[in-house]
Amino acid sequence: MSNSLYYNYLQLWSHIEAPHRKRLFLLSILMILASIVEVVSIGAVIPFLSALAAPQQVFDHHLAQPLIALFNINNPQQFLLLLTVIFSIAAVISGIVRITLLWAQTRFSHAIGADLSVSMYHRTLYQPYETHIARNSSEVISGISIKSSQIVTNILMPTLVIISSILILTLILVLLVIMNPVIAIFTISLFGLFYVFIIFFVKKRLMNNSEIMSHKQNNVIKSLQEGLGGIRDVLLDGVQNVYCKNFHHSDSALRRAQADNQIIGGSPRFAIESISIVLIAVLAFFLVNEKGGIEFAIPILGALALGAQRVLPLLQQVFQSWSSIRGSQIILQDTLSLLNQKIPPYANASSKIKLAFEKRISLSMVSYRYKKSTPWIFENFNLDIKKGSCIGFIGTTGSGKSTLLDIVMSLLPTKHGTLSIDDTVITSKNYRLWQSHISHVPQNVFLSDATIAENIAFGVLFKDIDYDRLREAAKGAQILEVINALDDGFNTLTGERGVQLSGGQRQRIGVARALYKKSDVIILDEATSALDDKTESAVMETINNLSKNMTILIIAHRLTTLKNCDLVYELDKGVIVKSGSYQDIITQ
Repeated sequence: MSNSLYYNYLQLWSHIEAPHRKRLFLLSILMILASIVEVVSIGAVIPFLSALAAPQQVFDHHLAQPLIALFNINNPQQFLLLLTVIFSIAAVISGIVRITLLWAQTRFSHAIGADLSVSMYHRTLYQPYETHIARNSSEVISGISIKSSQIVTNILMPTLVIISSILILTLILVLLVIMNPVIAIFTISLFGLFYVFIIFFVKKRLMNNSEIMSHKQNNVIKSLQEGLGGIRDVLLDGVQNVYCKNFHHSDSALRRAQADNQIIGGSPRFAIESISIVLIAVLAFFLVNEKGGIEFAIPILGALALGAQRVLPLLQQVFQSWSSIRGSQIILQDTLSLLNQKIPPYANASSKIKLAFEKRISLSMVSYRYKKSTPWIFENFNLDIKKGSCIGFIGTTGSGKSTLLDIVMSLLPTKHGTLSIDDTVITSKNYRLWQSHISHVPQNVFLSDATIAENIAFGVLFKDIDYDRLREAAKGAQILEVINALDDGFNTLTGERGVQLSGGQRQRIGVARALYKKSDVIILDEATSALDDKTESAVMETINNLSKNMTILIIAHRLTTLKNCDLVYELDKGVIVKSGSYQDIITQ
């Protein structure tokens, strides 16, 4: 293996949990046992075939006397029967141990694969918002759902197969060398050089296929996500063929690379089988003409044939496993990039720790831009928001309203300057404590394919939902009557992304979600844009009548939405150009 693959293995090992490492030790013992049993089953064939060819000679052999005495055997036929039983028992035990080893290897590999998938998903969900908006979700989904499974089938299982196969091969080859050193060494060298020759010519092609598979898997997921996620526009514009062509292009290239790897991994078997048959035929010719004739040749040829029956598949397994690992190296690197994501400190922090918010939210000399190549959205921006106030923000598209609130919510970290709550500066170590104060209602509310109750009590287990609190929140969001009119009420399924609800209903569920959470900061980012004037007024009245200790920040596309705000700020290109009461802004 290359150094980079060895390094990748070390990284992968670091992500395997301690209980699985202990199980690997037990699995190693089982591998050794399987190797010993395999050699015993092959070794048992020599006396068995010798007894078939020359029963009297074997019966008279000094090594046979202990068995003859132990079982009180009187003639060669009885001894042949005993050898037949011993040989059969050895073969059965060998089969049982090999099946047990296969079961253990498979269960072990898939258990590790499950843990790796959970770890990747866990680490991904804890990544900063900036990370999520900077990368394509199809790559992440492909890594967690598909590539993690391929790590099991293409990396972990083949690795265990290589280890167990090498153990068995070593002991079998030692036995063959003891039987006939010249023939064994010649055979080992011939088959070994054959596989080395193949490895030399295919390793680069396997690596290229690995890159193709990794890239095209991401494209397949991307094509599916975009085609199904935008099905409304796809149907309206009649662009199904475009998405089908993109999918076909990526899927075909992916499957060609997979097929190519399978062909490379499996094809040497047929050539090596042909070579082995010719080799046994040549050996048979020479052995029959040596001293001892057919009686001498049959036991050796039988043992060599049985050894070849075991050795050749093992050699093929090693090569096929190596080609699988080599052909999945880029996939392993992609998986490790997700496994190596760092988990923020707050993930393991005690939930009892709280951040005090009694006075104000302060932005001091804040500067922010999304990338170094993009212009600054804010430069040296300052803003103070008193606790309990209701603040509105207006401005044209691109003026920085949503980015400003993302900074306030600590979704986007400031590049320069500080966000402070009272006298506490928000950093990477405590930003989650600040976010626990906040309920956010965006313009496009995310709804999972679950019940209305589960979507309002977002993140709460179904059995733990407080239905009194649920009804209170729904009433405040002006959607309780709509829910009660449904056949299943709060248990009505919303459909994927809430497709079975209107835009206004989705927004009101988003408002109800914020009210259910009972946070002391509510942020509405054009959260009522899909509501009619009457419903919007009722929702805003409910929000404005909440506790005076609640801080409300509102981005609105209708100025009338902000009529009850204490202050309204108008932004333009990251600068406050107007500020004052609702009436002041109207007058200006």
